[in-house]
Order: sequence, then structure tokens, then C-alpha cells
Amino acid sequence: MGGNLTVNIPFKNFFNFVRPFSIGFDSLFAEFDRMLDSPEFTGNYPSYNIKQINNKNIAIEVDVANFNKKDIQVETTKNFLTIRGKKTKETTNKKEKSGNNNAEGNQFTRSFALTDNVKVKKAGIKKGLLTINLLRELPKKTEKPNIVKIH
Repeated sequence: MGGNLTVNIPFKNFFNFVRPFSIGFDSLFAEFDRMLDSPEFTGNYPSYNIKQINNKNIAIEVDVANFNKKDIQVETTKNFLTIRGKKTKETTNKKEKSGNNNAEGNQFTRSFALTDNVKVKKAGIKKGLLTINLLRELPKKTEKPNIVKIH
């Protein structure tokens, strides 16, 4: 998995197909609709890669070569991981002087949907690559079904 996410109509049609069979998920579907139409999910800058390290660990790598550490913000809200980059005036001036200014722009926002059992462990930047390590908490035990008596 990796690269840039392109949302196409069949993907949206899938949600419309399962919606009538999903009781109590209205807010989740509304969030997916908002997400699938937003530039954070449909844009192509910056590029990223998602690596499945093992059954519990996932890494998201984002190319932030033209940004300083202080220009990057990583936050989680609800079930979303959002990465924002905004060059400070100081960063922009340094890049212009070195001739290493990116034509893509001075800011970006990139978001990822997370399930309830995925948490951010840590984030770091090394050689222009932001790596966000995620931990998938596996269920402790399988719940037995609750049998409902019919009266």
C-alpha cells in the first residue's frame, strides 16, 4: 500500500451499497463522505507510503524534505491522523537561498482514517522523511454471542 490515494466512484458506491445494512453507522458514513471529498485525501502532495511491519506495527512515511521539524504538526482526533506542514518564513528563506525550494507549495494537509484499535506510538523525521509508527492493539479475547430469548 502506498503512493497517493485516488478516490473513484466505485469506492463511493460501495459505501452506498452497504449503508442500508449498517444500523447505527450514520455518523461513520457521514465522516467517510466528508473525508472522500476533501483535498486531504484526494490531493497528491506530499507523497507517502504505508508499511505493514508486522501484525501489530504499521509505519506511515511521508516525504517532508522541504520542511523543518518545527514546520510539521502531527495530531490525532477521533479516528483520524492528520499531518500538517506549513513553512515558516525562516524555512522558506533558507530554501530559497539554497535553491532547494519546492514548487508544490509552502503548506499541506494529509489525513488518514484510523480504527479504534490503532494508536500512534511515535513520530520522527530523518533525512526528510517523516515516519509515524502506529500500534494495532489486538483484541484480548473473542466475545461470545449474546443469545436473546424470544417471548
